[in-house]
Amino acid sequence: MNTHTRPVLAVVMMFMVGMIVSDRALANVKYVADQNVFSSIKTANTIYVEVQTSTWKTRGRLLWDAPADIRAKLIAVGFEIVRDKTQPHTLTLTGSYEETRGRSFGINRYGTVLSGTFRIEHHEKGLLFEIRVQERATLTPSGTLPYLDSLHNFLTNPYYHFLGEIIEGQIHRSQDAHRVFLNELRTKVAQDVAPNVSDNPDWIPEGIHSMQPAHTLYEPVAARRTIEEFVQTKDDRIVGILPDLLNHPDVYVKVRSVQAFGDFNVIAALPLLRDLEKNAKEIEVRNAASDTITRLTETSP
Repeated sequence: MNTHTRPVLAVVMMFMVGMIVSDRALANVKYVADQNVFSSIKTANTIYVEVQTSTWKTRGRLLWDAPADIRAKLIAVGFEIVRDKTQPHTLTLTGSYEETRGRSFGINRYGTVLSGTFRIEHHEKGLLFEIRVQERATLTPSGTLPYLDSLHNFLTNPYYHFLGEIIEGQIHRSQDAHRVFLNELRTKVAQDVAPNVSDNPDWIPEGIHSMQPAHTLYEPVAARRTIEEFVQTKDDRIVGILPDLLNHPDVYVKVRSVQAFGDFNVIAALPLLRDLEKNAKEIEVRNAASDTITRLTETSP
């Protein structure tokens, strides 16, 4: 296992039960190229990555390898990574990952603000789009170390968690980030409704005998934050897949999906919610359904 991966996985396990909900859009996405440009570059598949890193920490060391993680995300969605800038390539990802000192939480105890800027350029068309992600620590009841809090927020921000999918979706299919998020949420539910099995009687699910990748372990929190992103930006395109998300393996993704019916004032969901209130196997889902029914019936004429 990569030495940079071990500490990240340790951080993952500490945070799987929690999520910081932002009261703002989770990232700033800026398009420079006209949308018509993307229809002419759909075959672009080779990419060079150059991301600069820095930290305010006195030892100057990062807990994780951001450039390597970004390359892994791109490889996972089918891009071919070019290691040498002089090699032929059609796309370039440039940008930075910075850790700066944040607010004070006590004597000699500071938060850390994590900022990522990722620019995608085409070798002929120039700069296409830019994504800026920023996360910071907030005080939590568990007393989590502020740096770990910030890192968890950054790695579960859907604009970073799905960075590879966003770039692939925009370049190859001219899909905006929210459309990519919808695809990823659907895919996760479909995978877990029909899990892979084996005819081998000695087969053991991979997660039982080996550590899962950080991307997989972070997925439930990233999914919840993705739903939150649609709510915060008032993008009702997610409403159509909320019933499907009730099949997600994570109970808190189900709870956030139930709550989203109320956020978007989906009165037509009342029969479904009443059924969940009575028959959902998780008490958290039953309680969320009850609360959402109250919200919807109080606001309906």
